[in-house]
Amino acid sequence: MERQTTGVLFSYNSKSGYRDSCAPKSTAPPPQPGRVANEGDYNSCNAVIQDVIWKQSVQSERRCLKNWQEDWGFLTDFDPKGNIKDKEELPEKSNMFSDNIPNTNSGNYGNRVSSEPGKTMQSLEFKFFSEGRRKKLPKEMICY
Repeated sequence: MERQTTGVLFSYNSKSGYRDSCAPKSTAPPPQPGRVANEGDYNSCNAVIQDVIWKQSVQSERRCLKNWQEDWGFLTDFDPKGNIKDKEELPEKSNMFSDNIPNTNSGNYGNRVSSEPGKTMQSLEFKFFSEGRRKKLPKEMICY
């Protein structure tokens, strides 16, 4: 049987020397199987040192937050094109609650009933469920 040296099947079946030379060789050793932690591993943990490290990282974050305005605050004074931004004047009093959007999940229920589609839906629901409602009977039908 003759070996194929050209064509579509050849390009799929043969390995390219160029691709093989560019591909990184896997040199990392296979991972070791994990072992179960025992009580000695937990005894070697020092909670006091971990707490000190945590406190130092929190202090570092606070220090960076205080120094940010001096170091990087100039970035807030300019827009992306380098033009100076006009500072917005903040209102003296502001309310954290919205006037036009519900502030609670219970406020979401029936929120858009005042719109035209909401009113239409409400009237259709009222008409659809009207047969289940009690009706005032005429005086001739009352037995007492």
